[in-house]
Amino acid sequence: MLYFILAPFAASLICLLVRKQKALEYVTAASSGAAALGALNLVRQALGGGSFEMAGGVLNVDALSAYIIMAIALLSLAASLYSIEYMRNELAGGVVTQGTLRFYYLLFNLFVFTMLLVPVMNNLALLWIAIEATTLVSALLVGIYRRPRSIEAAWKYIILCTVGITFALLGTFLLYYASTGVQELAGGTLNWTVLGGMAARLNPATVRLAFILIMVGYGTKAGLAPVHNWLPDAHSEAPTPISALLSGILLNCAFYGVMRFAVIADKTCGHPFVQGIMVLFGLGSIIIAAVFILIQSNAKRLLAYSSIEHMGIISLSFGIGGFYGLYASLLHILNHAIGKPLMFFVTGRINTTYHSVETGAVRGVLRVLPLTGVLGFAGLMALTGMPPFNLFLSEFLMFRGLADGGHWYIFGVFLLAGMLVFYGFLKGFGGMFYGAPEEAKTERKPKAPARWWPASLVMVSLGAGLLFLGLNIPASLDRIISLSIGVIGRG
Repeated sequence: MLYFILAPFAASLICLLVRKQKALEYVTAASSGAAALGALNLVRQALGGGSFEMAGGVLNVDALSAYIIMAIALLSLAASLYSIEYMRNELAGGVVTQGTLRFYYLLFNLFVFTMLLVPVMNNLALLWIAIEATTLVSALLVGIYRRPRSIEAAWKYIILCTVGITFALLGTFLLYYASTGVQELAGGTLNWTVLGGMAARLNPATVRLAFILIMVGYGTKAGLAPVHNWLPDAHSEAPTPISALLSGILLNCAFYGVMRFAVIADKTCGHPFVQGIMVLFGLGSIIIAAVFILIQSNAKRLLAYSSIEHMGIISLSFGIGGFYGLYASLLHILNHAIGKPLMFFVTGRINTTYHSVETGAVRGVLRVLPLTGVLGFAGLMALTGMPPFNLFLSEFLMFRGLADGGHWYIFGVFLLAGMLVFYGFLKGFGGMFYGAPEEAKTERKPKAPARWWPASLVMVSLGAGLLFLGLNIPASLDRIISLSIGVIGRG
């Protein structure tokens, strides 16, 4: 049933053997397509409820796993198709060599493979290994241009995330130690399905410390403040398709680890403890991101700080709990995974046209690149939570959860931060989209590079998704989210 996860790994092996550019492109697109079809089939089966284990309980898939796998697979397919256009232009412009291109596609497939492994791991130690594997592979992609700034960003990324995730490993060890105190578990266990049923009998003091370490460790990888420092550099220096995967999906893979541990800690220590920790990290991330968004002069760094803000929203909503809080958190994962890649794809086209993503060096995108400009404006509105787009809906549900819980001070702080984010986005992207092209502070005139229609189709599809999910939540999506809330158990 999970064989489709091996498709990207097989594609990476094929990339070692083939040298032709089109073969690399189409093998990658085909493997991502196979993974997407497999993920959709997995969701179809998960809609029936229940879960299943494989490999002696090492692997487990439930509704929550299937939901995250779906987001990973669909976004990876979008990024693989967009990569063809983007990397062709990078090759034509002399930014990368043929050898670098081959290395890119090899790592791209490995990156997708490691991300797909994360949601299926039932053993929490193997979950940690899978999340660390995503770091090791994606760090090579961040530094693939081999420029001083990209190499520095890659080193900063791998060092901070590895140090951070060490805390998560300590938290995992502590949770295992807590499990040894349960008589029925004999020598202890790290299988999530077993720990979830025994969580109420674990030692609360040990689990409290374990969860704090998990929040620091996996929170570093998820881009939650104050351990977010690697994210703006890595996301701004990576190739645009990789930036889209880092922001849209990789952060959620790390947060998936937080969710699994939060379920156990909630049953052991009580909801107020888990709520306090997750709300603190979430609200802190929103505030810090809002402030830094105001001063960004680089579009990709602006989007990176936006990712910190949205991960804060996801953590805040999850921490609030209740049906609306959890529903908002899970829906926001998908909504952000649609909106943020679209905006990175827009900046990628701006970069290949203007040879810059500095907000002061780009003007008149709506004139030079009409389709890109329109999609970018839609993405801008969506990421700032404006109706009728999808992120407004998930944020509105979060407001409902805040109101139901009486968290009015958090409500007020979030509204203030949201206004700052809206102003920062309009200040940064507004000048890029409007104005005359000749006003740009660059010596190179904008010249549209080669386009590949499937990449345009991907961008249009993402743009349509922003609007469609803002106006309507399909019954199948509503059910898989509701079933995921049942897995979490705090609806």
